[in-house]
Parts: sequence; C-alpha cells; structure tokens
Amino acid sequence: MSRSTWCARWLPAVCGLVLLSAVAPARAQPPAPPKPFGPDWAMFAGYDVFVKKGCGQCHSVRGVGGKIGPDLARIRTEAGFYELGAALWNHLPLMGARMRQEGRERPTLTALDVSNLLAFLFTAQYADESGDATAGERLFAAKGCVRCHGAGGQGGDGGPPLTALRRANSPVLVATAMWNHGPKMAEAMRARDIPRPTFKGKELVDIIAYVVAAGPRPEAAETVQVVPGTPERGEKLFADKQCVTCHTIGGKGGTVGPMLGRAHHVSLTQFAGAMWNHGPAMWARMKERGIAVPQLAGQDTADIVAYLYTAHYFDHTAGSATRGRQLVQTKGCLGCHSVRGKGGTVSADFATSTVVGSSASVIAAMWNHSRSMEDKARTRDVKLPALTGAELADITRYLGSLAPRPTPKK
Repeated sequence: MSRSTWCARWLPAVCGLVLLSAVAPARAQPPAPPKPFGPDWAMFAGYDVFVKKGCGQCHSVRGVGGKIGPDLARIRTEAGFYELGAALWNHLPLMGARMRQEGRERPTLTALDVSNLLAFLFTAQYADESGDATAGERLFAAKGCVRCHGAGGQGGDGGPPLTALRRANSPVLVATAMWNHGPKMAEAMRARDIPRPTFKGKELVDIIAYVVAAGPRPEAAETVQVVPGTPERGEKLFADKQCVTCHTIGGKGGTVGPMLGRAHHVSLTQFAGAMWNHGPAMWARMKERGIAVPQLAGQDTADIVAYLYTAHYFDHTAGSATRGRQLVQTKGCLGCHSVRGKGGTVSADFATSTVVGSSASVIAAMWNHSRSMEDKARTRDVKLPALTGAELADITRYLGSLAPRPTPKK
C-alpha cells in the first residue's frame, strides 16, 4: 500500500504535518502510549511502522496490501490498546509459522513502534471506504431519494438539488447535511407518504459516492475540507450540543439514550448513518426534554466520532499489580522467567529486566523475543499462554512495579 494512497484518504492537508512528526527522534520508553488522534496523531506514525516493518506484505487495509492475513480495516472490533496488544501476542505462533514459511524475518519493534502501530490498527476503520457509485444509484432509487431530489440529485419534486454536496472532500459532510435537515425531511416524507429510509453497512457511503459522482462540481467553488477529528474538541462538542444530557460515554452523562463508545467503533459515515436511523426517536426525546436538535458542521461530526472512538482506548490502563502477580504464576511465565531469583532460569529475571518500564515496552519485548520463546516452549513441550486485554494490562502493571526506581539525589 503506497503512502500516497493512504494519505489521500486521510487528507493532504494534515498528512504532511503529521508524517513529519513520525520521523522525530523516538523516546526509548514513553511513560504512556501516545494518543491515536490529535494532539499526538499516533495513527499516522503507526502507518509508517506498518509500511516500514513489512506488515503490508501479509495484511491489507481497505483492500490495499497483502492477502495472506486478514484485512485489518474490515475486522469488526471494539478492541482498545490492551486488547490489540493481546491479539498481537495471541496470533504470534500463527504469524511466526507463516513468516518462516514465507522466509521472512520478524521485524524488531521499539516501544514507540508498538504504541504507534496499535494506534494505527485501532483507527483503521475510522476512514471511510470508497463508495460504489453504481450500487449507490440503485439505492438512491430504492430508498426513495430520487422522488424528491431527482436523478443524480439534480433537484426534483419538492427536494433541493444536491449539487453543493459535490464540493465535499469527505462523505461525512454529506451525512452531516442529512442530519441537519433530517427533521424537515421527515416531515416532507410524511406529507407525501414516502417511507423514511434507513441505512446499513456501506449503503450510505455508496449513495454519497453516486451523488458526488453524478455531475460536475460547482465551478469556481473551493472544496470543503474535513480533517481527522480531535477527541478534546469532540468531548467539548458532546457537552455543548447537549448529547451528554442523554448519553453516557466514559462513565459520564445521562442514561436516557444508549451508552456510547465501544459499540460505535465504526467509520465516520457509518456512525452518521446510525444517527440518521435513530433520528426520529432522538428527536422525540429531545422535544420531550425541551432540547433543540443540534446543528453540526462536518468537522463537528468528525471530532465527536474521534471522541467516541478513543473513549475506551485505555480502558484497562490502571490494571492491577496484584492480579498481574497471580497471572505471571498461573500463565506459566515463571517456568522460564524468574522474579528476584525465584522461578525459572531459562530466560531473564523480570525484576532486573530493562524492558518492563511501560506497557508498550513489554509488548515490544514479547514480540521481539517471540521466536526465542516459541523455540523454548517447543523444547519444553508447553504452549505459549493466551492473554486477554485485561490480563495483559494486569501483567504489564505488575512488571512495571518491578522496574528498579532511580535512587533519589541527596
């Protein structure tokens, strides 16, 4: 997958700025993983890791790349940092065997590489796939859009032309416009006895592709820009637009509507489609509570989705050193490793290891030493233990507690 292909999807306006930060001097052991979205933009640096470490030789993203492993943007997941780290570990035996079969060496990863790569994998579903204009044309008719907006969105019986939407550089702009005009559209549909359509999967992306491609863009008009969202702005908008009055996210908010976050780990336009589908129910609840239907800009939607996306990324950040100590025993880690001289003698003592200072450094060490661990496990006729995200968080918290502390200066 080429850099130009990916950057085109993540918008040229920000790619250059962010990729410059990707080549800045790396910290050996960052105290905390960088954030996928702004201000760290680890997802972009993570794409650099994905390319340079050869991940794209086996895996694809949105259909671009290798076909040996699964497409990483099409695996439906609600995973956060630790779940992704655990998945990387759990699939190492299978990946390792395939790498040996293909004659490929496993690349070495630093802690920063791991943090950035996991951020990239976490956000792989955020950007929309390219829509299918042909499928969109069929849907535009089947969903009843053509009855008001005319063929190709040129304008028709009661609906305005959609020409201005062809200036959009992102489908989320079109989806946001649909949300803003949703109540009026619903009234017009009821008046004409037109069933209000709902959308699933890629349907809305395909319809938008058709509308955008159906005619020329307005002449002498600048393209409207949307850049990847910033969670901090999204959190403020979530409160300012009174979404927090009804919805809980990250433990904060009301309980009138469903909790948001993990179940909304979808692309921008898929989320906008879900908002459209639930519009009538939301509007009714807002009316009951005296809340005006909020108007959104396309960038507002991108920011809010970025906030929802990252709300659960570090769900298990705290972990438990007590549980971690128990897991190191029950998972068989001490069959090879020791803690302050107690345990196995095959591998390093965790208490004196230089790679247990952060969660990312632990995951990097697990990856880098996986070939040796697999060989030793095979010699001892044992299997490498599988881990859940919560277990990985506990173990890394425990191992981090063993790291030698610097002696305070007198």
